[in-house]
Amino acid sequence: MYLTQSLAFGLPFFTQALSLAISPRHVLYGRSNSGQATHYGGNLQGGACGFSQMTTLPANVFGTATANWDTATHCGQCVSVTGPQGKITAMIVDQCPGCETNQLDLFPDAFTALDSDPSAGVIQITWDYVDCPISSPLQLVNKEGVSAYWFSMQVVDATEQVTDFQVSTDGSTWTTVDRLNDNFFTLDSGTGSTSVTVKLTSASGSVVTVDNVGISPGTAVTASSNFGAGSSSSKAASSGASGSPNSQLAPSTSNNKPAASPGSDDESDDECIA
Repeated sequence: MYLTQSLAFGLPFFTQALSLAISPRHVLYGRSNSGQATHYGGNLQGGACGFSQMTTLPANVFGTATANWDTATHCGQCVSVTGPQGKITAMIVDQCPGCETNQLDLFPDAFTALDSDPSAGVIQITWDYVDCPISSPLQLVNKEGVSAYWFSMQVVDATEQVTDFQVSTDGSTWTTVDRLNDNFFTLDSGTGSTSVTVKLTSASGSVVTVDNVGISPGTAVTASSNFGAGSSSSKAASSGASGSPNSQLAPSTSNNKPAASPGSDDESDDECIA
């Protein structure tokens, strides 16, 4: 098909088509979005994405809320944002229910990186979904209250969007677990076990499988790899409450509802600041 099109449109078209064919990431992430950017106080731990154990964002990554929620599908995903005076990478950590489609409600430092005058309130931007610049393995965080009879887990520090989450107790029979609006992959019936294997698939088709994942309230498990070149179909896991070198996880609390970080605005309840 590409060869026929190249004859009609010339070699440059064929070269571009071939590049797209062998690089699925460009197909997935290559479409630019245009919209407005506003700013609010920022809410990492208390945002709608439920990153209650994440105390800091990865280095050189800003925070943002999004209007394109889709049942928390884009939580933890990174976007490359271009504004009037700069370009940044930001991670989606919150929802902006009062925003319009394709609008980003940025943390204050993200907004000023794109426009040095925060009093502008609203700026025009273009943005694309991109891989997060994270070099450490991804993490799996158990929600408070989990057991063999109720499964709820979150993915943190993934370099790409998680599009499929499966769990197995025997390594051969897999159950797909849906992501809920709180950004936790939840199975109300549980798995019947306190140790499982988790298989994650990213938007580009990369797979990371994490063995021996303990189901224990509020604990975090670090995989041996992340999506991309270092991903694997079978990776062991290590347990612990510590975070990765890229973002930091705080010790868990017994409260299932994430608390807002000091001095932050809860974007889930507030309108965007224009």
